[in-house]
Amino acid sequence: MTQSTVEVLEELGPEFYRDPYPFYARLRERGPVVRVGLGPTPVWLVVGYTAARAALSDPRLVKDQGRMLRAAAATAGVEHLPVPEEKTFGEQVLTSHLLTMDPPDHTRLRTLVGKAFTMRRIQALRPRIEQVIGELLDAVAGRTELDLLEALAYPLPVAVLGELLGVPAAAQPRFKELCNALNFVGPEEMRQVGEDLAELVLTWVELRRTEPADDLLTELVRAHDLEDRLTLAELASMVFQVMSAGFGPTSHLIGNGVSALVRHPEQLEMVRADRSLVPAAVDEVARYDTTVHIAMPSVAAEPFELGGAPIAENDFVVVSPGAANRDPAYRADPDVFDIRGNTAGHLGFGHGIHHCLGTSLGKIQAEAAFTALLDRYERIELAVPAEELQHKVFPARLLEALPLRVG
Repeated sequence: MTQSTVEVLEELGPEFYRDPYPFYARLRERGPVVRVGLGPTPVWLVVGYTAARAALSDPRLVKDQGRMLRAAAATAGVEHLPVPEEKTFGEQVLTSHLLTMDPPDHTRLRTLVGKAFTMRRIQALRPRIEQVIGELLDAVAGRTELDLLEALAYPLPVAVLGELLGVPAAAQPRFKELCNALNFVGPEEMRQVGEDLAELVLTWVELRRTEPADDLLTELVRAHDLEDRLTLAELASMVFQVMSAGFGPTSHLIGNGVSALVRHPEQLEMVRADRSLVPAAVDEVARYDTTVHIAMPSVAAEPFELGGAPIAENDFVVVSPGAANRDPAYRADPDVFDIRGNTAGHLGFGHGIHHCLGTSLGKIQAEAAFTALLDRYERIELAVPAEELQHKVFPARLLEALPLRVG
């Protein structure tokens, strides 16, 4: 491939979904930043570690939606794209969140929602996390085969997010449905999810106005009602952000993690023998089989050079944390799963102002899940050949199921 080649990522076949890393390695041969087709617009895809880290913290790469529309119009060769109709409240919920914002709005909202993710609050959730894991594993006690995603990795973060947000008990079944929908529905269905979530959040807001509690919903209602620091749409969007960031990434950190450990039994036994290695195993999973392979796009506010590539004003730039974490320039043995290897500075949870807010909460859940599985089962292995595991890649690397044999 030459630098002028535009590789259309959507046209890659099943082999890419099974194992995308050889493809990323071939892209890196062209350079750390390469031109590819992603949707209707050519973008600069950042596959090198140093360039990815730089891009994720470069203020010249912005999320401004108006600039993105103008840039897309310029790429399409038209003066402007059709003006979208005024967004419904549900559409605002899906689009007015941290990943689509730049400072100062990003700073304002991240400061507000960051109150939910203080170490004090997260550590206080640990006993509840361990209790939920115990209950979920008790529910499948006696079974010698199970799908870990259905049994543990999906329901655990839903329960934890419900505690964090303060979801009323009566709304928890619907909350679970919406969390699952965020991970599995397409763009068209997602619009309805936004409308449903908006309606649900409005009922929660009214409840927390009359019955405040020590939870994120109460904090957000106070910021809206008393401090006038966010709009109602921003409030609902913060709930959406917490749900989307806290469910899928955590579920698949657990799923990808257990998958990696059982496919490397010597590493599994190393952790079993020394439980102090569990946190290192979680970070190695986040590096080795990163959940987010294609980050949210940015657009260049001015021309500059990134990894030797000439980024023009209004060019789209997309970072691939999954590719960057396997760059030999970052780690000499990037394709080796080694829980004792260097993971300092890995991009599995992002970097810069858009670093994942829920990193600590997700890691605590994964650590607790790994520990509980090792405590409960002397034998944990795949119930199918490794090559039969099915993945989805774009924008995240997700296992469709993780059948295990346990005992």
